[in-house]
Amino acid sequence: MDKKYHIIIFIFSLIVLLVANKMNKRKAENSLDQYDFSVGNVEAYFNRGTIGYNVGRSSITYSYTVNDIRYTNNYDMLFYKLPSSPNVNDKFVVAYNKKDPQKSLLLGDYPIKTDEDFNNFIKEGIKINF
Repeated sequence: MDKKYHIIIFIFSLIVLLVANKMNKRKAENSLDQYDFSVGNVEAYFNRGTIGYNVGRSSITYSYTVNDIRYTNNYDMLFYKLPSSPNVNDKFVVAYNKKDPQKSLLLGDYPIKTDEDFNNFIKEGIKINF
């Protein structure tokens, strides 16, 4: 009886996790709508442990510039994938909403090490996979 109960809880938890992930992806797609790209600078990164109160609450704060206006944004790993162990001042591609540049998402899979990295990213015409 206990084993069946654990299996049911596991399956239920997995379903909830998958539904929440799908909802977050849809939320990101809707908030970015028509997007463009900028270079984002990591301002702060909090990597919280895997045990205790803040489990999974790692977060990142980043800034980016659009039309000579500097924006700052942040999110935690419960909503979006964070880059693996970034340092302050590391640079990444940021996708932002063209109509409302405050809405953005740091693309942790696309680090910017040189000016050419960003230019190559733009030339390749990469689409965001939410």
